[in-house]
Amino acid sequence: MHKKADAVLASEQDATDDFATDFIASNLRVDVRRGHVVLMGHSVMLFRFEFLVALQKQLETTIGASAKGVLYLAGERAAEEVLPAMSERLRDLPPGRESLIALRRMSDTWATIGVGRATIAEFDPTNGRFVMRIEHGTFPAAYGPSTKPVCHLWAGWAAGVAKRLFGQGSLCEETACLAAGADACEFLITPP
Repeated sequence: MHKKADAVLASEQDATDDFATDFIASNLRVDVRRGHVVLMGHSVMLFRFEFLVALQKQLETTIGASAKGVLYLAGERAAEEVLPAMSERLRDLPPGRESLIALRRMSDTWATIGVGRATIAEFDPTNGRFVMRIEHGTFPAAYGPSTKPVCHLWAGWAAGVAKRLFGQGSLCEETACLAAGADACEFLITPP
């Protein structure tokens, strides 16, 4: 019986993977003459995570510990400006169960763009607090071993999304990181 359950789960996962692959492929347009890539009407740039790693490591070398703050603020700004359609939808969501549904949809979106598998580990909308977990994170894997968390951009992004979701400022701290030896990255989002 156990083998049968595993087979069913594997086939459901395979179907989900195929669906997501087909969705991306059917919504991706490449204009070779202009050098543009468009996904669902939005210009995107396809690059390996090593590109972001090189950028972050150069910032760390050049400005030291301040790199964490710069990347955090960039992630926060991205949540508010680079993803305006998502931010607008989040702003109008009432807190509570609907917010959890929106967060789960965003975690599915992250999976389709290659960030890793994001899940909501804890959720307390009344107090504006939640914990997000990213398993199989591609950025910390590309970064390599570190003595401390390295996902500052994602932490800022999570804070920016939470700000829209809860209608108030939020802070995010990466409390565990794959690059620092944890089995996944975890982010604690709280009010300031």
